[in-house]
Parts: sequence; structure tokens; C-alpha cells
Amino acid sequence: MATGAGTAPGPPPRPQAPSWSELFSEIIGAVLCRIPSAADRARFRSVCRSWRAAARCYPPPLPPLPLILCPGFALASPSFTDSDAVVTAAHRLPLLGTPLEGDPSFGDCVGSFQDWLVCTRLYWRTPPCSWTGADGDCFLVNPLSSEMIYMPSPCAAHSGGTIQSSVPLCNGEGEVICTIHAPEYAMTLVKVVLSAPPATGSSFFTEVNLGSTCIAAAISQGKGEYKLAFCRPEMQSWCICEGNCIKSYVDIEFYQGKLYVVDTSSGDLFSFEFEACDRSFPVISRAEHCLIEKLPLMDGTDRQKCNLVQSHGKLLLVVRYFTGSWDQFTGVRVYALDFKSDPWRWVEIKGLGGESIFISSSCSKSFPASRTGYDQIDHDRIYFLDPFCPNFFHEVLGNYSYRSQVYSIRDGRIKPFLIGRGPKRGVPGLPMWFCPSQ
Repeated sequence: MATGAGTAPGPPPRPQAPSWSELFSEIIGAVLCRIPSAADRARFRSVCRSWRAAARCYPPPLPPLPLILCPGFALASPSFTDSDAVVTAAHRLPLLGTPLEGDPSFGDCVGSFQDWLVCTRLYWRTPPCSWTGADGDCFLVNPLSSEMIYMPSPCAAHSGGTIQSSVPLCNGEGEVICTIHAPEYAMTLVKVVLSAPPATGSSFFTEVNLGSTCIAAAISQGKGEYKLAFCRPEMQSWCICEGNCIKSYVDIEFYQGKLYVVDTSSGDLFSFEFEACDRSFPVISRAEHCLIEKLPLMDGTDRQKCNLVQSHGKLLLVVRYFTGSWDQFTGVRVYALDFKSDPWRWVEIKGLGGESIFISSSCSKSFPASRTGYDQIDHDRIYFLDPFCPNFFHEVLGNYSYRSQVYSIRDGRIKPFLIGRGPKRGVPGLPMWFCPSQ
């Protein structure tokens, strides 16, 4: 018989609650697919490493809703269901504090492609330096992955090694002169479009893949003149192009490997093809006037503004019509480029095939509204966000605000809605649409 004082057994150990980081990846993917906001998706992925890894394995099949990038690099989530809603900035992009350290108000965004933003930084010098006011830096930023790529500076000088070529304009008069390593150039980039996303690694200051097919095309302004400029991310300088087909008011868009340039006031169209020079420098190999008939004005109007955009596999021209002044917005027409006719021509269309189009000064994007199933956005609408919207700079009690326009191609109605309402801080730049892919 056992003797001695025994020890009473204690309570059984309490089971520990499972950690949120241990959720099955399939569940994480299912939740992520039900989040329509790109900002909320980014917050979801940043909770922990396991959630970020699961998000890579189960990316949402549908793109998130478009965002608005406000001056000062603040993202806003617009309300598409209420045309009179006021949209406020949601949060800043913290990663932009490094390249714009010291004075982030100097930064501006001049383009976007999928998840990438094209950003610049002003370069100020004491007069009489001719570079005053030009862009000192240009870089690509992915706010969702914290990747960043520096591109050639729009304000730089080179000595020796200048490469210059000229290309005759087909079906037209004149030529296009391309110059690489110009002895001195100083540009302000107005709009930049990319032919493809850059191939990169995963670090903040990442190395670009030298085999990347990405070409950046820019509308630039320098010393009172407008020019086209091209580069690849790995280049040391921009290729600057001049010619009588490059006018002050043009819009640009890549489509099926070519760059198209349209005169925004007349609809006159030009196309440019590229070839590699010195392995990585893209230069124009062919420039062509597309010989398209002039667009007719809408009855009762006397001026127009054109924008190029890809939508549903087509190259579209969105034309806004005005009467008397740019403050009198009278109507919109949408044309698709007919490549089968000889010569090519613009054919008016009455629907967007379930897409919606977003147009701002620095980018024009198409969004598959009818295929996403989101209740927040309707299809066959065009959302304008640029100074050509009547009363665009709309002041509210001393604060900044922007009046945008929404056009329904189905019933021809135009409605305004406000963007912003924040304190004025001298922040340069204009709001623009940002349509990330994930």
C-alpha cells in the first residue's frame, strides 16, 4: 500500500486559441476575393507573412475598384454609386517619403500602368539657369509591393556619344528627328505611358531586368516646346523626338506594340514603331500619318478635346465637345479605330461593351465593370477627372476640391461629383485615376 502525502492533480492545460496567422491559405484566398478595394487588399496582405504568401498563391480573379491618386500622393476611394458624393483622401503612400524626402510636395505623378505609378520630382535652380522648373528625377513606384525603379533624369547633361537619326513621315510631309545622349536637355514630363510593366525583383530600390520589353513614352515640355521622349528603365538618358507631327496638344497611347499620337483638338492620328539601337535604346523606325478624315463637330459646338484609350481590345477616341468656352460642356462621342477600311477611319460607337472608362490628365484606363459583379460601379460610363471638366478647380470655403464629370453613354446624361475637400497646402499636381490590377 502506498504511503505519503499525494499531490492533487491540477486542472488540465487550457487549449490555446489558434492564431489568425495560421488560417488555411484557401480561406485567406476566399476572403481576399471578396474585397473590392485595392487599399483594403493591401492592408489585408500586410497583416502577416503567411497572409501575404497566401495572397500570392490565391490572387483575386477580379481587379479592384479604381482609386484616385490626389496631389501629395494620397489615395482616395471614390463612391461610384452616388454622383453627388464628396470623395476624401483615405491615406498617404508612405513609401514615397524616401525619394521625396525633405519636401514631398515637389513630387508629381504623370502616369500609371497596372500597379505602377510614374512619378517625378522638380529640379529647382537659381535663375538664369535654363533648367529651372524642369523635372530632376523620374522613377517608377509600385505602391502595392514597395518596388521602385529610377529612370533617366529628365534634367541632365551628356558630353559626347550623341546618336541621332531621322525618319521620314509616311503619308505626310516632314520627318521625325530622334536624338539620344543630347548634350543638354531639360524637360517637364506632362504624361507618360508604358508599353508593358517593368520586369523587376522584389526589393525597394530594385534592379530592373535588362531584358524587359517596357518602353516609356512621354509628352514633354521644355523651353516652351512640346516633344516626344522615349526610354527604357535601364537607359542613361531619354531619346528626344522632334517633328511637325508633334504638336503642343497631343495625347498618346500604346496599342498592339505601336505608339499612337492624336492631335487633341482635331483628331489627327499618327503611329510610331520602334526598333532597338545599341541594344537597349528604343528609337522610332517608322512614323506614319494615318490619313483619317477629320472628325465632325457636334451641332452647336465649336471646339473639342480628344483622348485615346484602349478598351475591350479596341483603340478608342473619346471626344468631348464644348461651346463658347471650355466651361460649357455640351456632349461626348466615342469612336473606335477601324483598321480594315482604307484609309483607316473613326467609327462612332453607342456602347462600351460592358466597360467603363476613366480619363484624367495623366492616364486613361478602361475597367471591366460588367464582368466584376461589383455593385459599386456601373458599366458604359466615362469618368472624367481633368481641368477640362467645367469648374474643375472648385473651391469650398477656402479648401481645395475638384469637380469631376460622369457621362453615361447609354442615355447621354452628364453628372458632376466632387473630389477632395481638403486644406490647401500648395501641393502641385492634379488628381488622377489609378487602376491597380490586384
